[in-house]
Amino acid sequence: MPPLETALASLAAHPGVEHVLVLGRDGLLITHTGGPGLDAETVSAMVPGIAGAASALGRAAGQGDASTVVVRLDDGVALVSVLSAEVLLAVLLRGDAGFAPLLRELSRRRGELAGLV
Repeated sequence: MPPLETALASLAAHPGVEHVLVLGRDGLLITHTGGPGLDAETVSAMVPGIAGAASALGRAAGQGDASTVVVRLDDGVALVSVLSAEVLLAVLLRGDAGFAPLLRELSRRRGELAGLV
């Protein structure tokens, strides 16, 4: 299995993770790991807007750019992680999933994941 697929499988193995998407800042899907039932192309197209809005908020508040964004949804959680200036990672989880360990792993492995894309 290629290194990127291995890394994404590791993230997908966290409890409650349903989908892991890697995409460009332009919203184009690079790869998707997860089950059926997700329009990964449409989700990918929306993720840069979330990352951009969070960074704009951080700059306006004098806190700098966003590195990770957590969005609580009615039936789940979306995590968006900025891997590099060109690449974003989105993880979709079930609403009942605890995600603190996943956040720590994403923070710790951000550089490694960026290097694999």
